[in-house]
Amino acid sequence: MKLKDAIKKGIFLGKYITGKESREEELDLKNWVGEDPANKQLFDQLTSRSGIASQVEAYDNVNTPRAWNKYAERLRRYQLEKSLGRWRIAAILFFVIGIGGLVGNSMVDFIFKQTPENYTTITASNGQSSMITLPDQSTVWLNGGTTLTYNTAFFSQNREVRLDGEAFFQVTKQTAHPFVVQCNELNVRVLGTSFNVRSYAEDEMISVVLEEGAVELNTKKGNSRNYHLKPGEKADYSRIKKELSIHEVETSQYTSWKKGLLIFSDATMSEVVKKLERWYNVTIEVKNPQINNLLFNATILHEDIEDIMELIKFSCAINYDIVLSNDPDTPIQITMY
Repeated sequence: MKLKDAIKKGIFLGKYITGKESREEELDLKNWVGEDPANKQLFDQLTSRSGIASQVEAYDNVNTPRAWNKYAERLRRYQLEKSLGRWRIAAILFFVIGIGGLVGNSMVDFIFKQTPENYTTITASNGQSSMITLPDQSTVWLNGGTTLTYNTAFFSQNREVRLDGEAFFQVTKQTAHPFVVQCNELNVRVLGTSFNVRSYAEDEMISVVLEEGAVELNTKKGNSRNYHLKPGEKADYSRIKKELSIHEVETSQYTSWKKGLLIFSDATMSEVVKKLERWYNVTIEVKNPQINNLLFNATILHEDIEDIMELIKFSCAINYDIVLSNDPDTPIQITMY
């Protein structure tokens, strides 16, 4: 079964199980079940209580590498995680159908260089991600389009890094040397903890999500203030308004990218476009401005960008074109209308 067909059938099954299918979808699903005994067997398996339980258990516990066939340089390791409602059922169907094709390695390339100013700079380009270990044994995952810089005297004098992009930090505790992430107008200060920072220069918001431990936020411009973030909280700092707001969130939605997953929960299409451009190293042009306000819900498991656009087309009722561009750095151009 092709992925886009699996997407449709998975969503139909999810809607059926949750009682949200339309009359047309109910008929489509009934026809599909009657087409082949194998379809009927799969339907019975997924819609029975025991079948759902066993598939969810397998889905939640699998940890296997998958080849990123389209772009060999973007091989990553991922682990399937929980999602909700019909999207979870759709993902389970992908797992049932496609598990036999999972192969590959997980290594990706990134740029590591020593600058004349005694700073070390590490860059993960768009379409790549990387995991590094700092001199103090702290671990950092860099998302696509991210640059991390630190002084060569790191740890011996201080533990300060500068971030442009998105990174997940797992910091080794050293009481004498607090760990500080500098994001231009916002500093994140910690001792030992796990947290995600998103601070792309072109984005209005700087976001910090705390998974465990404690962090102190310090705004350096406008109304300077300190805030101690608690686990499960997300801080958003507006570069334009110079304001800091705090929300309680499900942290996995903001940290799953380091495991190879993109989770969108009521995300605006403008946000989706930015993430897809960095994740797949493509450029996306939105012809109709109203598209930017559409909301998108999905859990994406390292599929080809063409399949992801099919999912967006199906769920948001929009059209798109994909062409090869003349720019070797971003070889694919997508137009949404």
